[in-house]
Amino acid sequence: MKRRTLVASEFNAKDRAHFALAYEFCRIVAECEDADLIAPGIDNYLTRRFHAILPKHDPHNVQRDFNRLTSAIRKGLGLRNAPTMEHVRLTQDYDLFFFVAWSPQSLVELSRIHDWRGRCKVAVAYLFELWSSTLEQDRQYLKLLDQFDHVFLLHSACLPRLPQYTRTPCSFLATGVDGLISTPYLSPVKRVVDVYSYGNRAAKIHRQLLNLAQDRDFFYLYDTLASTDSRVRDWHEHRLLLANIIRRTRYFMAFSPAALANSKSVTVAGEQVLPARLFEGAAGGAVMLGTAPQCAEFGEHFDWQDAVIEVSPDSSSVADVIGELDANPRRTELLRRTNAVRCLEMHDWVYRWEHILVTIGMEPFPRLHIRKSLLGQIAADAMAPRRSGPKAGTAFGFGAQTVLKQ
Repeated sequence: MKRRTLVASEFNAKDRAHFALAYEFCRIVAECEDADLIAPGIDNYLTRRFHAILPKHDPHNVQRDFNRLTSAIRKGLGLRNAPTMEHVRLTQDYDLFFFVAWSPQSLVELSRIHDWRGRCKVAVAYLFELWSSTLEQDRQYLKLLDQFDHVFLLHSACLPRLPQYTRTPCSFLATGVDGLISTPYLSPVKRVVDVYSYGNRAAKIHRQLLNLAQDRDFFYLYDTLASTDSRVRDWHEHRLLLANIIRRTRYFMAFSPAALANSKSVTVAGEQVLPARLFEGAAGGAVMLGTAPQCAEFGEHFDWQDAVIEVSPDSSSVADVIGELDANPRRTELLRRTNAVRCLEMHDWVYRWEHILVTIGMEPFPRLHIRKSLLGQIAADAMAPRRSGPKAGTAFGFGAQTVLKQ
């Protein structure tokens, strides 16, 4: 079976931490397909034109800030954002095009991949973030979805209304993890972090955990920098660090976005969605504390007891919850093992790609089945701990994908 696949995304032009999810999905798809992966960087045209007067140490930030200003002005004029990626010219035809976009605004970047639609027989897209509250204001971006044959998105609540904005069939697809770096069973380590919390958090719970860290021998790991200003130096290193921390974490904070009061509350507007942190925390074998989203997808993807131990954002007794769990080590060990094993069986990105291929009527390549087999082997060994588990990288050698930046 021969199939030429092109995978594309804008993550290298954005460098925000959450775009690492797009990087990871693209990388695993490219490996399973032996595909070409294009992820152009930011088009730094200010440096090319005004290099003599721009600061030498920070041209990237100057370009990024200028792009933000330009987008704000264009929004005020009722125009779409301007694309920010470097231009790419394709040199061959493809049977399948897969575009991974963070938001509807990301779709403008397609114009930088010249003649992508003419060179690709079938085109599908995955959209990470789309809220029901913003559908109308995103109307002119959503129209760009008409260029695709199928669109997958994380926010299922938007599906009933999307036919008003695009004629392309749309369906739900959860996020995932790289199970081979997330699992605690390839290289077991000690869980030295008592609680780990990153990104959006519940202020009341955070204060309680800070007090525990001050008053006891208690390691609470949390963000001290604003996540909206985070920049990533290397995508793989970022995902590897996150996975390594979670594999060393006992309890992981995982609140539903709808449960938190923050700057995005108006946008979220109570909408229930499966956040990526659920998959990340469970894959690393941490016990998750927080609030589960009240949507059918949670029951389908986390169909085991106590996948999330309920702790309200307004609770004043998170220490008691942790104390009760610590007092029952057999229960917590079962929770950790169940979380990690079920993610190996269900939530690696390879399962998401397989779902996409089935939906569009294409056969998976052998590489996909090899990865699934390895994940299954690790899960089976985890359930039979007396057996010696597979070594990292066993039977899983993928060729490097081609990355074009033109």
